[in-house]
Amino acid sequence: MKKVLITGATGMLGCYVSELIDKKKYQVFCPTRTEFDLKNLVQIEEFIKKNTPDIILHLAAETNVDLCEQDVAHAALINCSATETIAKAAKDVGAWMTYISTSNVFGARGKLTYNELDLPDPENYYGRSKLFGEYMVQKHLMHDSLIVRAGWMIGGGPSRDQKFVGKIIGQIKNGATVLNAVDDKYGTVTVASSLAAFILRAMEGRRTGVCHFASKGLITRFDIAKLVAKSLNFSGEVIPVKSSKFPLPAPRPNSEGITSVFLKESDGISFVEDDIKSYVAEF
Repeated sequence: MKKVLITGATGMLGCYVSELIDKKKYQVFCPTRTEFDLKNLVQIEEFIKKNTPDIILHLAAETNVDLCEQDVAHAALINCSATETIAKAAKDVGAWMTYISTSNVFGARGKLTYNELDLPDPENYYGRSKLFGEYMVQKHLMHDSLIVRAGWMIGGGPSRDQKFVGKIIGQIKNGATVLNAVDDKYGTVTVASSLAAFILRAMEGRRTGVCHFASKGLITRFDIAKLVAKSLNFSGEVIPVKSSKFPLPAPRPNSEGITSVFLKESDGISFVEDDIKSYVAEF
């Protein structure tokens, strides 16, 4: 029975992966943050070498964009140094590894969408720290790793969604009559449950390289709010606002939309409108 280590198993994506993986086929390790603390490089190296996983699904990261901007050393430790430690240990025990990266590795060039053949150009320290994490994985596991860049993640359902879609649905269900959403920043959506299924298929085939996993269609938060409102028959008003109304520590690119030249519908890629409608139906 092959052994699988899942980091960040309690996060949005990690929960889906943990639920979907065949525990009759794999021995699964889902260490807590105390057992696998990304700030403790010695501990995570020892954990991997002690348990000798055949597969490592590295889903944990510091994803707070503004925190990364305000504490660059923290971003470097969690997203770069910890990732390198995991990759080096994976090489030592002969493991295959998946690393979840982000569309934030793009944006500074000013394009609307980026595919796998475009050169990364991060706008903020979160994107830079994740990009350096990619470099660490490629440095140590060039032929035994898959890097997956995801867009704006949606998922978690009624009990766990604390991100944008969950907040919009919460406002509607709490009786809001007006919804405000930014309309001058573009991106693409990644459905966490679909990405989890893709990761497990990639794991089975030990897929390698770099790929982008996101729904088809460039979109703004305003567009998402309108789609959610329509799906819930919201009778109020959805108002577009500029991002300057919500000043934040970290700069955001005008667009971090991603597309894939490698993945197809059979890999779980579908249209953003359909994905958001299907996800809202879970509520």
